[in-house]
Amino acid sequence: MRVNNRMPSIQFHAESFRPGLLRALCALSLLVLLLAGCGDDDPSVVTDHDGNGVWTESLVPDYTNRAIWGLSSSHFFVVGEKGSIRRYLDGRWDSWQFRYFYNLRGVWGTAADDVWAVGEGGSCYRFNGTDWKPQYVGSYEDLQGVWGSGPEDIFAVGDHGLILHYDGDSWRTMTSGVEGTLYGVWGFAPDNVFSVGRDGVILHYDGQAWSKQSSPTGSALDCVWGLTPDNIYAVGALGTIVHFDGTAWASESSGTSERLWSVRGVPGHQPVAVGAGGTYLTRDGSTWQAQTIASGRYLYGLWDDRDNVLLIAGYGGLVMKLTDPAWEILNQGWTHWFKGIWAPDRDHAFAVGKDGVVLQGGPDGWQNIAPVIPDVDYAAVWGPSADDFFVVGNGGVILRYRSGRPWTVWNLQSGVNLEDVWGVSAGSVFAVGEGGAIVHFDGRSWETMDSNTTLSLAAVHGRSPLDVYAVGLGGTILHFDGIVWSQEESGTDQGLEGVWCTDEDVFAVGADGLILHGVPAGGKGMVWSTQDSHTIFTLFDVTGAPDGSLYASGYSGTVLHYDGQQWEIMDTGHFDRLNTITIDPGNRLYTAGLWGLILDYQP
Repeated sequence: MRVNNRMPSIQFHAESFRPGLLRALCALSLLVLLLAGCGDDDPSVVTDHDGNGVWTESLVPDYTNRAIWGLSSSHFFVVGEKGSIRRYLDGRWDSWQFRYFYNLRGVWGTAADDVWAVGEGGSCYRFNGTDWKPQYVGSYEDLQGVWGSGPEDIFAVGDHGLILHYDGDSWRTMTSGVEGTLYGVWGFAPDNVFSVGRDGVILHYDGQAWSKQSSPTGSALDCVWGLTPDNIYAVGALGTIVHFDGTAWASESSGTSERLWSVRGVPGHQPVAVGAGGTYLTRDGSTWQAQTIASGRYLYGLWDDRDNVLLIAGYGGLVMKLTDPAWEILNQGWTHWFKGIWAPDRDHAFAVGKDGVVLQGGPDGWQNIAPVIPDVDYAAVWGPSADDFFVVGNGGVILRYRSGRPWTVWNLQSGVNLEDVWGVSAGSVFAVGEGGAIVHFDGRSWETMDSNTTLSLAAVHGRSPLDVYAVGLGGTILHFDGIVWSQEESGTDQGLEGVWCTDEDVFAVGADGLILHGVPAGGKGMVWSTQDSHTIFTLFDVTGAPDGSLYASGYSGTVLHYDGQQWEIMDTGHFDRLNTITIDPGNRLYTAGLWGLILDYQP
């Protein structure tokens, strides 16, 4: 399955790193990485550790953009969550992502082959026109912003009053005189630079030393920017806007209490500010007018081309371009946060998740086919075929898709959140969820079943209508024999997240890498024992292949394979949380999770 051409391709700039216990050492290893430099770039296709197959990105995540800088409105860079960097060049997106996935917070450059990005953990990368190289800045404090007057005069600011300066050869720490976090830095010349931060602090650098300026606010300031030295703005928490006229700073009323993340403008026009909840402020005279754009998405970064174009970067990969008077969306963003995935045949796969998304995958990529239902998050999908399937979610919502017909929508009167769905046929479907809820569909209507527990259930699977298992909180394992649900002794009180039945055995997965194996006990239910998963990461789902092997997925990009004897870790090359996993009749494996990532594995 190919990535939809609306999605940028991601390259991993570092050698692949296996999931498992070693990941806990990532932070300690960062110093070695930065001192030694990066290894060769990894491709976006990752070969499994045993060489039997490859992982590919079926759907590339759109991470939230936190900052933007460019050379023009058709050539710019955005940086954001999970170590993501993207370049937009003449209508094409290129993407990079770094192993330790520290969130990036600032970007600035002098030319197409000289761009800097900074972020958490002292992370700093420099772009040479082709690749990003890690730079050691002498600190592991989080860096929040970067700006410079030229290639030999660059400032970066961050936590605990940290200010760093690059002179063209190396970074050195400057004395800021403050201990609170500094969020933004901006200037006009090497001897006229401003930085703002926590508790309304405003600092000025005159080329010799940093000094505090009198601030009219105690609210955190996130960004500072100006058109001229006597016309500067800073914005921040609680809708705070302050203005500098060359002599003193004064507060201005914004008309909003939303946090403002950035302020910017183009010559000849009043500045604008953006922030939480899609807040977009325009200044008219000495007052600000608020409106909501981008469907209420958080807006973090602003950049202007010093002519007539403004660019906005925000939540879930959003990038917008304003050329008065119209907005153009350059990247919509697809932050789906998937919870369920299902592949009924070799030509179809379906993924469901947050914000009511139901994606259908095929040879041409992934397309959203969901009905418009407000305020719903979907958790699971299953059906007898690609032409007839069910979706469940929060608030007791149940959907049924049948090819050629409108969606059927049910809402349980209890309003409980449903977490999983499975069935034998369209005439026998089970859904489980919050507070021990179990409902059954007989082909016509849904009925409530007595689960004999109030503990929430996370997963359901079975062999027939007379042999069904459900698992959940507190090590709960329930079995349905066609008449009643009864509880089995699991031997654990840890939460169970997934369950799968083979022809004879049952497997359940859960917290801290827990895997339970149930074997028949002579007509008296199952005897459960733990298996070694070789991981400490929580597992969220488990699925079975036609050849009898099993797969499980979980935190930090973890995927496990069971060959009937033991579980082994598969190297996905990713570190995002993988909530769900399935396999199609042709043995193609799909797994999906946070940020909208979908991986597929072809043996």
